[in-house]
Amino acid sequence: MILRRVVPLLLLGACAAQPASPDRQAVLREVLESYRANLAGMQPTAAPALPRLATAPDRASALLGQSPEALRRWLGEPRLRREEGVAQIWLYQSSFCHLDVVLDREEAPGSPLRVSYANARASGTERRTEAACLQALRQDAAPAS
Repeated sequence: MILRRVVPLLLLGACAAQPASPDRQAVLREVLESYRANLAGMQPTAAPALPRLATAPDRASALLGQSPEALRRWLGEPRLRREEGVAQIWLYQSSFCHLDVVLDREEAPGSPLRVSYANARASGTERRTEAACLQALRQDAAPAS
């Protein structure tokens, strides 16, 4: 009888001691917007060539269609590089973000490598924008003076 009265009070006390959870709707909205931006930037490799950019981009999707030379000019050498058939996967890392890049060729013989997928993502617990991630990668690639 006493147990029936005490257990609900203990459970109620345990619920009250829990820290406030983050706003799930806001977190889901942020994740959805990030994925929408990535999907909007994905294009088949047979799409018309994108113009060469004079300056380093502030969005991962702006890397689509770019050459390996352009990537090296803006971001330096990747931290990791892996070949998958005719494609190459490059990984760039800064202290707080990662950039995944897939380069592949069109089906025409002798076609050059071009970026077909690029995704910037934060590492750690802090939220970072794509622009901040790409800026950090450019700073890491800049030669020390």
